[in-house]
Amino acid sequence: MTTIVIVPGAWLPPSFYGPFAQALKTAGYDVRYASYPSLDLKDPSATDCETDAKALAGTLRSIVEDEGKDVLLFQYSYAGMPGAAAAVGLSRSQRAKEGKRGGIIGLLFIAAFVVPESLSCAGLQGGNLPPWILLDKPSTGLNIPDDPINNFAPDVDPTLARSLEADIKPHSTLAFTSPQPHPAWADEEFRGQLGFIVTTKDRALPKEAQYGMMAATQQQWITREIDSSHCAPFISRIEDTVKATQDIIAELA
Repeated sequence: MTTIVIVPGAWLPPSFYGPFAQALKTAGYDVRYASYPSLDLKDPSATDCETDAKALAGTLRSIVEDEGKDVLLFQYSYAGMPGAAAAVGLSRSQRAKEGKRGGIIGLLFIAAFVVPESLSCAGLQGGNLPPWILLDKPSTGLNIPDDPINNFAPDVDPTLARSLEADIKPHSTLAFTSPQPHPAWADEEFRGQLGFIVTTKDRALPKEAQYGMMAATQQQWITREIDSSHCAPFISRIEDTVKATQDIIAELA
């Protein structure tokens, strides 16, 4: 049985992904959730992308090395940065060569950032974060998104979208402005093990940007599209997201 490890995007807590996680379990997968410290933290000055990656790596190593699980790493939005770094050295193909069981069978990104080593999320966007990210809110070093319904879920029923707005938590700005540690998607052992679910009506991370980041890696990607906004895959398009995930798993090398 494949274990799907969900790494969340910025601003949204585990409860937001609960219905999607349950749908994956119903489809027959073992589902885990991997958290990182830059979300709703108390000391934003000390938490950058590398810190997040180290926290995720600890969780992944426990699942892969201690439990021997075959893992699909499911990374949403900002999670594409620390998640890719956390996966380094844990490919199932590499571990099999070393006579070890378990490992990451694939890196799956959904509406996610795929950032070259040493470049930050802000750096990828010309050095500045988009204006809808409200800096130093609610306090110095933290940020929250402006008008989350309009930016993240304009295609979702308003009743459901209001719950999204209520779930928003502050995030560390340093996580977005610090450099990307070495990402696993650049390594030979993950060749043929990269998937991306593109959200084609995404205002926060436009479709063109998603394809552009993939192209810049010069790697081969297995892709699926969902005709949705940034957050709809986990609210109103859960069935489509599960199907796209299943399709990509079936095609992984």
